[in-house]
Amino acid sequence: MSNSENRKSVPRSILIFGAAAHIGKPLARFLKREAPSIRLRLVSSDEDRCESLRREFPHTETVVANYFDQASLERAVEGMEGIFVIAPSGTDERPATTNLVNAIKRTGCAVHILRCVGMQPESNLRRIPESVRKPPALGLPIQHPIVKQIFDESGLPVTYLNFGATFFDNFLWMAGSLRRERKLVWHNRLIPFIDPRDIAEVAGRLFLSDNHRHIGQFHTLNNGHDLMRFCDVAKVMTEVFGETITHDGSKEAFFTEYAGMGDRRDVLWNFFEYERENEVVWARNDFVERMLGRKPITMREWLRENAKELLDLDASSERHQAAAAG
Repeated sequence: MSNSENRKSVPRSILIFGAAAHIGKPLARFLKREAPSIRLRLVSSDEDRCESLRREFPHTETVVANYFDQASLERAVEGMEGIFVIAPSGTDERPATTNLVNAIKRTGCAVHILRCVGMQPESNLRRIPESVRKPPALGLPIQHPIVKQIFDESGLPVTYLNFGATFFDNFLWMAGSLRRERKLVWHNRLIPFIDPRDIAEVAGRLFLSDNHRHIGQFHTLNNGHDLMRFCDVAKVMTEVFGETITHDGSKEAFFTEYAGMGDRRDVLWNFFEYERENEVVWARNDFVERMLGRKPITMREWLRENAKELLDLDASSERHQAAAAG
């Protein structure tokens, strides 16, 4: 079948859930730049974040909605042909997704829905340990298959964007030990990587595509290049930064470094242990590259771009100058 036989409508209006976050916001910027005629509606569950969105996108509609408030969902999706859906980790997806699907079906406008999930492809749910199944666990291995089941059974025109990777910008909130000791403290599992801005552009290009073949597909996203352990990330950091960066993947170091997270440390560690036991499933792929028409951002490129913030170089320079003056 040739491209001339593509038959998906390009949405004339697009709703973006999580529009104030690290994927939704660059998606909104991409669509404003590449398709300014498309009517955007930006959603956050937080009024303060909505105010921030109104300042950055002054001529774009911004609304507050919550996955557990049916009326707010129906107002949000009303008249929207494209819908980008992402939910925070730990969301109870059965009621949340059921509410959203019901709202979308009542309005009957959607021509393309993008639903973000985070799953190890073809994982056997019976192998998932209890420690990552129930609250306060992240629940991704259990919750996201529920999302897929509900959307599959809905008959809605959905494409799944599966985050089969760690986000580069996670390093920004791991940066405390990098700044103090030039040490990366994190679990040493094997994982692919990706820049959330590339995910946003993939989502935008899927909305703008008239290729109906993406409807119903489950696309796993990574940058097709970086598949490594965090001890190897430290080696790449050493080369990029020109300073020795060490790595500590022990549970003791993790719990000490992230003490401020409280019980969430146990949640994350158990989740990482689950991923480690199944890490052989991960594989690089070129889907993101094909959608973007360019190479995705690599680890080295992202580290070079963000070295100053990761290492707090301005503060280091000030401390050095103060010591020299003293």
